[in-house]
Amino acid sequence: MSGVGFLGIGVGLPETVRTNDFWADRLASQPTDFLAIHDRPDVSREATAAMARAGAGDPFGGSKLRRVIADDEDPSDLEARAALAAIADAGLSPRDIDLVLVASLPSDRLIPSNGPAVQAKCGLVNASAWSLDVGCASLPPQLLTASALVRTGAARYVLVVQSQLGSRTVNPMSRNAPGFGDGAAAAVVGQVADGFGLLGTYMRTDGSFRDGIVLAPSRGGTPVRDFWHTCDGPPLLATFDPEMAKLAGVKGPELCRMTCIDALSAAGLTIDDVDVFVCNQSMAWFADACRLALALPVSKLVETFEEFANVGAAAVLLNLSVARSRGRLKSGDLVLMYSPAAGFTRSAAVVRWSLR
Repeated sequence: MSGVGFLGIGVGLPETVRTNDFWADRLASQPTDFLAIHDRPDVSREATAAMARAGAGDPFGGSKLRRVIADDEDPSDLEARAALAAIADAGLSPRDIDLVLVASLPSDRLIPSNGPAVQAKCGLVNASAWSLDVGCASLPPQLLTASALVRTGAARYVLVVQSQLGSRTVNPMSRNAPGFGDGAAAAVVGQVADGFGLLGTYMRTDGSFRDGIVLAPSRGGTPVRDFWHTCDGPPLLATFDPEMAKLAGVKGPELCRMTCIDALSAAGLTIDDVDVFVCNQSMAWFADACRLALALPVSKLVETFEEFANVGAAAVLLNLSVARSRGRLKSGDLVLMYSPAAGFTRSAAVVRWSLR
């Protein structure tokens, strides 16, 4: 059978661009956020070097711009925009899609997931809609699932969609806020030429880290575990275990190296074969620290933190879209994708690029 990979990709970004002027001098009075790890003695050399390159101590966390969704827009509006762009990029019609897999942070509602909303807004009249949500690590599991369904003949064209809206999950005046943006990304997965598409994956979860980063309702400004009782605040990205949150950051570059090497090994390849490296951009320094841990030259890294900040699971496809538009991605390139997530799940995928 031919390979299975991306046939088209698309992004959905809000029109509003928020600059650092929005905060002026108001961040100076905020306490250090729970994700800060620069002052720990066990920070890896790669993370330390990447922080220095990103400008440690910058009150805006290294970000300069981010997109912000309008108050009257739903997350599924951005997802539908990305999905329709991916379908058009693949040269297909919405009627061709058999299945849509969606991961949203946050979704329009607690139940149902945004899958049905994307299905309806995009006119996917022949598609089923599922939630396949692994937080910021969602793309590789979605790609693996879509590939398996295409290979077995259960589906011909599968649409995978990811979104994150930092403006609705982070206190806008917290130190974390400048490092988060809003955005969605999507891809159509189907048959490609033999030797192209998905070649290898590696995914693992360590649930002992699950309280490190959470999305939880608040009571009196404090995140609460017992969300089924009365809360007086919106769900916010927070922590029930600050030490675990910071430890995940400290271990981040090494976990990336282990995960990516195993994904490459599953494909019968090595790090020397990689042409393009993309990963989540949770902080300004993270992608570069992962690159250093993999001993890749900076020319192979594609990241857009300064332009879009942290857009969660949507970052990988967003960066691939940017790389293609800027001539940094061509047919035949070996793409290494890495996505870690709260929970704690780490996932990597190796793809031979074949998109037009």
